[in-house]
Amino acid sequence: MTDTTCCQAAMSLPGLLESVGEARAWALTVLPAGCPRADDVALVVSELATNAVLHSASRAPGGTFQLLVDVEADAIAVAVVDAGPAPVTVCRPAGEGGLGLVLVIELADAYEVTTAVNARRTWCRLEWEAGG
Repeated sequence: MTDTTCCQAAMSLPGLLESVGEARAWALTVLPAGCPRADDVALVVSELATNAVLHSASRAPGGTFQLLVDVEADAIAVAVVDAGPAPVTVCRPAGEGGLGLVLVIELADAYEVTTAVNARRTWCRLEWEAGG
């Protein structure tokens, strides 16, 4: 990867399942050419956006969520800010799905969830070797 352009970008999306694909496609356009973690970024964005739509008040009529990306020479930080409520349960009984955050945590080099009265921010950072 030779392009080391750094940027911050944000997008607001409706709290609809149809927004998940749009979020994923948009995030990939923000990455530098040849990003070695593009597939991981696509998966992380899909999982975080899906959680915002399925497990928060963002799914209410007129609800929205925000996708934020911060690209550095050797990493990308991805955050999804939704309308809350409490954090999604990471572990569920077998057969009940819910593997999205498990995948995100496994792929991410750092991960954090913060909550406020009417918002939840789920953030992760994916790193790679600069110039490689």
